[in-house]
Amino acid sequence: MKKIFLILILISTLFLGGCSISKLSKISIDELNKKIENKDSFIVYFAGSDSKLEDKLSDVLDEYNLEGYKIDTSKITTEEKNKLETTIAYDDPCIVFIIRGKDPSKLAHINSESISKEDIIQRLKNINFIK
Repeated sequence: MKKIFLILILISTLFLGGCSISKLSKISIDELNKKIENKDSFIVYFAGSDSKLEDKLSDVLDEYNLEGYKIDTSKITTEEKNKLETTIAYDDPCIVFIIRGKDPSKLAHINSESISKEDIIQRLKNINFIK
């Protein structure tokens, strides 16, 4: 019985160790505001549902060992949405790059699901998130 238990643990460890964990973590509005107040630089993804854009961003984050954050816009209240929109003018879905606590330009946002993974990488290079 002990051997079977140990084999199951070994198989579970190998299976879980082989799976990749997404670098796109859910974040609350309060946590996002705290990061902005701290003048952090980070990537945040706004979306109400999964999309091709999220998949591409997750691939880029994994490839470059970066962490990004996701706000599920379908789960925020009207009050939270209004408060958020005074800080960040976002679309849904949208990737926003916050640099030292500021959203430098809506023109830098990525809100097209047809954008390529390579274009996301190029934008990250242009704003010095990656080399």
